[in-house]
Amino acid sequence: MRTYKIVIIFISALIVGGTIGFFITGFVTSGSIEKSISFNYDPSVPSPIESLKIQTDIGKINFQYNTSNLAHYATVDVDIRISGLFMEGKDYTAFFVPDTEWWPLENEFYLKTLPDIWFDPSYWFKSYDITINVTLRTDIVYDLTAIASTGAIEMTTANGVVLNDLTLQSTTGSIDIISKENTKYLGDVNLATTTGSLTIVTLENSTFESGFDLSTTTGSLDLTADISNFEQGIDFEITTGSMDMGFTSCVLGDSLVGSVVTGSIELNMVDTLYTKDSALNLMTTTGSITVDISQSNDMAANITSTIQTTTGSIDVMYRDETADVGVQFVSSTGLGSVDYVYLASEFSRVGDVITSMNYNDPLVNTYTFACSTTTGSIDVDAQSIVL
Repeated sequence: MRTYKIVIIFISALIVGGTIGFFITGFVTSGSIEKSISFNYDPSVPSPIESLKIQTDIGKINFQYNTSNLAHYATVDVDIRISGLFMEGKDYTAFFVPDTEWWPLENEFYLKTLPDIWFDPSYWFKSYDITINVTLRTDIVYDLTAIASTGAIEMTTANGVVLNDLTLQSTTGSIDIISKENTKYLGDVNLATTTGSLTIVTLENSTFESGFDLSTTTGSLDLTADISNFEQGIDFEITTGSMDMGFTSCVLGDSLVGSVVTGSIELNMVDTLYTKDSALNLMTTTGSITVDISQSNDMAANITSTIQTTTGSIDVMYRDETADVGVQFVSSTGLGSVDYVYLASEFSRVGDVITSMNYNDPLVNTYTFACSTTTGSIDVDAQSIVL
């Protein structure tokens, strides 16, 4: 028995001593690997629309426009910092393919990681701080694609620039865009994350001439649009997360659709102008929907709206301040109440339907809302100028 105990003590001492020695060695050889390199992008054959793709397995991608003369079609500045234990004697090529392989095609940049080596402890404790800054020229029209497996994508346009297609995708990370005044998008805008938020701000006279599609599997979506033009349809989709949309004095050329499986939707619209009859559809499976619409101008079209949730409440605040706009609400709920707040001088009510007095005037443009929930309440607070 005594021999057995001695063996256990010996083995334990080896384990403890080995562990202590392992970490002492790790800290003694700890450090950071830094690599900074710049690339100039110039196509061999210039095109009226230049295609540029930026991809990274890890790190943040940042698009910006030149503020001074730029001799090249674009510049790509890469800053890499890898920190951790057991870094002594290593350089960035222990973790990434060498920089000579970062441009697999003339117009495609790809910062690619190498597979981890499981028996090398430097891979166990590493951390990355990587930024890819892409500077674009204001006088060039681009097709831009950015893909980040792990990392954020940020973009700020410049006043008056023109873009064609814009595709930004992040698997794990956020996407943030500021569209400056008078930015024009000729092609489709597609922004998507798997896990991460989407935040978009569009400033005065930002114009989207084609599709505008935003989606995330798990994350929030926040759009703030000010005096912007959306000439085609708008399609927003979330599996799990919240959706918050704000439009102030914007022009919509087609339907707006927002859908969430699990999460809430908030929509705020002020003085929207529509170029044709369209739909305004909001749907959740589990989650509340809040809508606030204020209309003081003639909206120039008839809008039908379906606001629908399976489990959750619906709250609508509606105000129009012109006799050229009318409204009707039709509401239904399985388990829950329907509550309307309105003036009898402005609306008539039959069952769970309220209709503004000017709704059936052929010269009046109208909103027609169909609100429904299976389990949950519906609350509508409506005012309408009818004289």
